[in-house]
Formats: sequence, C-alpha cells, structure tokens
Amino acid sequence: MNKFLFIISVFALISCSQQKGNKKKAIVSAAEKTNGTTEIKFDEEIHDFGILTSGEIVVSAFVFTNSGEHNLIITNVEPGCGCVHVNFPKETVKPGERGLIEVEFNSSGMFGKQFKTIEIYANFKEPKHLAIFAAIKNEELEIKY
Repeated sequence: MNKFLFIISVFALISCSQQKGNKKKAIVSAAEKTNGTTEIKFDEEIHDFGILTSGEIVVSAFVFTNSGEHNLIITNVEPGCGCVHVNFPKETVKPGERGLIEVEFNSSGMFGKQFKTIEIYANFKEPKHLAIFAAIKNEELEIKY
C-alpha cells in the first residue's frame, strides 16, 4: 500500500512540474516575440544575511543592469518558498538602465542554515537565479548534540 501511494505521489509531482515549466516557457516566448531577447547583469547574485534570530524579517535588493540591446520585460519572479516575498519592476527597463529586485526574507519558525532561491523569468534565453543565505538561531527549536 505504501509503495502504491509513493508511486502515485511521484507521478503527481512530475506531471505538475512539467505543466508549470510549459506555462513559464509560454510567458517568456510571448515576451520574446514582441520585444526580442536581451541580457541582464546583476551586481550581486547571492546575498548572505548572516546570523538572524528566528522571527526576524530582513530585506535585500539585487541591483541589475539591462546589458542587452532590447527592452527588458520581467514577466515573473518566483521565490523558492513562502518565506520569501519579492518585488520587481513591472515596467520596461531600457538597454543600459538599472533596476532592482527587492527580496524580503521572513525567518519565523526556522533554525539552522537556510538557502533559498529566486527564479527570474523575462525576455532572455534562460531563467536567471538569485540566492539568499542565513543562519537562524531559534532557542525553541535548537538541537544540541
């Protein structure tokens, strides 16, 4: 019985991830058709928040430049979990212009080392990835060896 449930779960996860990927490709290809593809360059792609106490909410900004020849249109930004909230420019970023993606991390209920990713979809060839790190202290969940 457990094997059966495991197999069904695996198939459900695979089918959901394939549908999600196809939707993302459609959004990006629509932006490419209307505006061409472009390039994006980040000043920093990884940010370490350092040591936090569980419950702290911290914010960081990832600054970027449209280093391509076409207008940059960010169609979607997906954080890796619900503890990360992202604000990104909804307007077009012209070639040579700078912009920022603001990332808010809520450490409530966490402990230990945390690594979270953010995927950026726009009119460039492949999604871009950003990452944040933190070491969370939580006296209620601390594990001692």
